[in-house]
Amino acid sequence: MAIWVERNQLYAKQVWWLISSFIILVSAGQLGSWVASKAFSRLPASSGMRQVKDVEDRARVSRPRKRDWSRLPLALVNYFRVFAFRNTIDIGPSISVTYAEALITTAYIIAMFTWEFVNTTNLAGSKLDWQYWSTRAGTLAVSQFPLITVLGTKNNLLAYITGGRSTLIQLNFVHRMTARVTFILLWVHGGSKLILLPPVFYETWFIRVGLTALVAFTLLVIVAFRPIRARFYEFFFFTHFALVLILLVGAYAHANQAARLGPYIIPCFFIWGADRALRLLRLAYFNPLPFCSQGGASEMRASVELLSPQFAAFLLVPGVARVPLEAHPFTIASVDSRYRLAGAPEAKLGRSMTRYASETSTVADGSKEVLNGKGRGDNRLQDLEELVFFINVREGFTKRLADAARRGEEVNVLVDGPYGFSPNLKNDDTVVLVAGGSGVSLALSTFLGVVSDVQRGISRCSRAVFIWSIRDPKQLDWISDSLAAALQLAPPTLEIAIRVFVTGRPRNPDPTSTAPNPNPDADDRTLSSALATPAGPRTLTSFQEVQVGAGRPDIPKILKDEVGRSDAGSRLSVTVCGSAAVANVCRDALCLPFAATLDGAPSVVLHVESFGYA
Repeated sequence: MAIWVERNQLYAKQVWWLISSFIILVSAGQLGSWVASKAFSRLPASSGMRQVKDVEDRARVSRPRKRDWSRLPLALVNYFRVFAFRNTIDIGPSISVTYAEALITTAYIIAMFTWEFVNTTNLAGSKLDWQYWSTRAGTLAVSQFPLITVLGTKNNLLAYITGGRSTLIQLNFVHRMTARVTFILLWVHGGSKLILLPPVFYETWFIRVGLTALVAFTLLVIVAFRPIRARFYEFFFFTHFALVLILLVGAYAHANQAARLGPYIIPCFFIWGADRALRLLRLAYFNPLPFCSQGGASEMRASVELLSPQFAAFLLVPGVARVPLEAHPFTIASVDSRYRLAGAPEAKLGRSMTRYASETSTVADGSKEVLNGKGRGDNRLQDLEELVFFINVREGFTKRLADAARRGEEVNVLVDGPYGFSPNLKNDDTVVLVAGGSGVSLALSTFLGVVSDVQRGISRCSRAVFIWSIRDPKQLDWISDSLAAALQLAPPTLEIAIRVFVTGRPRNPDPTSTAPNPNPDADDRTLSSALATPAGPRTLTSFQEVQVGAGRPDIPKILKDEVGRSDAGSRLSVTVCGSAAVANVCRDALCLPFAATLDGAPSVVLHVESFGYA
């Protein structure tokens, strides 16, 4: 065997040793973080202590904080969070990556191309012999196919061993990054062959198959470009499946014939098949239940089953989708019976779904029929023990689903999920939730989970802040019943502040913009009229904890105020679900200087789930 062939195989294995070492390092860090959280977790404060603290907080005046060098380890941890996960690099108008993502991408590119061009001097002493690096590029690229396949699956073992709320989203980024680096390597391999090989080689069948696979990969990279992927998700969904199949079959035929690299590609079919088999088992377990809608043309509410805070699921609606197994991801806006607040009645799923079908309206002007309240009371929380999704209606699948809702059709829904990880907020003294539009799905389920944990005495949280930006005041109807019922049952030791910002009429631009409204008073009278409700169960706006105003929120000021009011040694978490712009505003606002923790600022943790998963 030629020395360059042995080196190609050896370097492909060495790349895998490097990747495996990095995965082990991240897993060890996550395990250490979990052990530390269990070993040093603080017990929830007693009710008496909280009441004393509340009195002290109200009586406390602004006073300077003294620098405490014993907090240096915590300051280092907080500054690492700021540096790695809150500082971003903007690439064009729509792409923003954190320093951690940029570092991982850069390290991966350097590693791959170092192994690509190292030791490419032939026996005659000629450096960078094209036969060495051209063939090696193909070998290294093919060796990464199993990693790319694993990162693209939903039942992802790496997501479980690396942990984290946004792990699936982060791994999806790594999936695209590794695929694009591999794409470049394949063009280094294929392009050099096209230029330097005699034309007679193109008549060989495995060369033609390899070119077909490379063309399929090229089309896939173009279709997966973010603006195309987001604008034409259904087109991307189907072409992605077809082009990947062509790529894998063609790559196997070419690489196995040319260099016996089939063992790198065969696992991809097994990984993909195992993922699909697990998803089918989930579908078989969650029996299809009727789809019910609540709201107007711009928002729908699907009730199916139940789950924990901050999880997501894929919905398959065969009667609406173009292909029966077409699946679309949505964040779950509900929690299950484990988070039922004391005083709330036990949910009855069938009855609740019948009530939705018979007592709600889906007229196109966005108005909502007020429930008559028969036997209702706190039954509003029963609704949140089903799977509830807030679906933003656009084109394609969601538009067809909205049309079916307007016609009053009842269709079957298959649930593939749940997916994701729920961060542990039990040790956080202050929990801040920031949402824009339908991002309230994540904020609502998290808020209900926090209230439940405090009521059960398993959470330290003493303050919960809920910030939501919406375009139309009628969108408040999406969650008003659930929030109102939760506020009635919330323990008095939990200070709650709910701030809803109505940025304008539905035709107005981005509701998640953070620029303040220059003339909010002009909209107050219209807003008050829109929020008026008839007599019945206590409405959300009747609670003193709730503030609804016109204009855009000053998110940086709100977050900095929450940091400023927190005690030294306390822990503050901020959970964001909105556009990438809102996520970046929150990151910027929480880029606290290194000395802030030493001077008494709280330990701040940021969880981000921004729109744009597609």
